Amino acid sequence: MLQKFFLLIVFGLFSFTSSQISHQYHFINISKNWTEAQSFCRDMYTDLATVNNVDEMNSLFKTITDVSHDVYIGLHRSQVFKWHWSLPDSFYNEDTFQNWKNGQPDIHNNEGCAVMQNNGKWFNDSCDTKRQFVCFNARANKMYILTEQNKSWREAQEYCRTFHTGLANARNNSENKDVSKTVNSEAWIGLFKDPWLWSDQSNSSFRFWNFSQLINISRDQDCGAVMVNETGRWNDVRCDVSLPFICHGDLKAHPTTKPATPRPATTQHIPAQNTTEQENTSTQPTKILTTGAEQDNLILVHENLTWIEAVSYCRKHHVDLVSIPSEELQNKVARKAFQAYTSHVWLGLHYSCTFNFWFWIKNTEMGCYQNWAPDHGPNGFEDCGISGAMESTGGHRWVGRPGRERLNFICQTCGSCQLCTAEL
Repeated sequence: MLQKFFLLIVFGLFSFTSSQISHQYHFINISKNWTEAQSFCRDMYTDLATVNNVDEMNSLFKTITDVSHDVYIGLHRSQVFKWHWSLPDSFYNEDTFQNWKNGQPDIHNNEGCAVMQNNGKWFNDSCDTKRQFVCFNARANKMYILTEQNKSWREAQEYCRTFHTGLANARNNSENKDVSKTVNSEAWIGLFKDPWLWSDQSNSSFRFWNFSQLINISRDQDCGAVMVNETGRWNDVRCDVSLPFICHGDLKAHPTTKPATPRPATTQHIPAQNTTEQENTSTQPTKILTTGAEQDNLILVHENLTWIEAVSYCRKHHVDLVSIPSEELQNKVARKAFQAYTSHVWLGLHYSCTFNFWFWIKNTEMGCYQNWAPDHGPNGFEDCGISGAMESTGGHRWVGRPGRERLNFICQTCGSCQLCTAEL
C-alpha cells in the first residue's frame, strides 16, 4: 500500500500534462505466459494493456490487487529499433520533421538517445553519457528550460517529468529553434530509439522502465511487465514465465475463448482499487459485471470479496453461493469460472471445525458428487476458517482456501427452478 501511495504521489506531480485516459484496464489474476495472456486478452477484451501516458499508468497500477510480483503488459521487444519522441501523442517517422547533422543518426550502432547542438542540429549518443538537458514545461511562461546538471538521458527524463512536463521535443522547425536558443553547447532532448512495440500496434512512446532492469545484454527477456514491488516501474522478463496480466478494452459480447458462454450484461467492470475500498463497499459493490442468468441460473460476479462477504451478497441479490450436486452443474459452473479475473472463485462450500466435515451451505450436506483437487477436501489438509473455491482454469477442481481471501464468486438465482427458500 505504501508503494502504491508513493506512485500516486509521484504521478500527481505531473499528471496535469497527460491526455485523457483512453483505456479501460482489467487485471487478470491468472498466471499465463505472455503469448497466452495476449490470446486471452484478444479473445475477451481488445488486447494486452497499452499505456499512453502517466495518467493511464496510474489507472492501470490501481487495478492490481493481491499480488506482489511482476504483471504482464502488452510491451514486447522486436528486432527493429525505432525513434520516438518521449512526450505522449508525439510521433516520429520518415515524414515528420528531422534536423540530423550530416552522417547522423549512425545506423550502424544502437546509441539510442538524441543530443541537440546550439545550432539546432541533432546527433545520437549513448544514453548513459552524462550531459546537460532541456526540459519542457507546458504550464510555465518559459516553456523550455536548460538544466545545467549532467545526467544520463533517462535520469534527465525522470527529472523533467518530476519537476516540469518532460524532456523537450522538437517536432517542427519552430520548436527546434526555440529549444536550440536555450542550448549552450550540447544538451539532451526528448528523442530516443528502442526496439519495443505494443501488442495492439499502438504508436505510444510512453516508457516507465526501472533503471536497473532496462538493459538486458543477453536479449532473452523480450516481454514487458509491471514491477508491483517497485512502484509500478517496468521490467523486461522472459516471455515464457507464467504471470498475471492486464488487458484493456471492453469485455466482448461473445468471447471466442468460450463460444458457449451466455452473453454478458453490458455493465462495465471497474476493479476495486485497494483492500480498504473493498472492505468499505463489500456489502454493496458499486459496479459489478455479471454474466447472464437466463439459461443456467448462475451469476459470475467480478468483484473480489471474502467468502462471508460473497455469501452475504448472493443471499441479498440472488439465492446463495452456488452448490454443485452433479457433474452437469459442475460443467456449467466451470464455464462461468473461466471468465473470472481471479485464479479461483468462491463456491457455497464450507468446512466445519466443530463437526469436522465439509458441507454445502444451501443444502447443509456434502452430497455424492465431488471434484476435489489432490490433498484437498475430506481426504486432505483441513483447518478452521477455510471455505471451498473452484479453479478458474485447468480441471476446475475444488480446493480449500482461507475465507479471508478476496475472490470472484458465483451466485445461484431463482429463475424457474424453484430454488427460492426461507434462507432469503
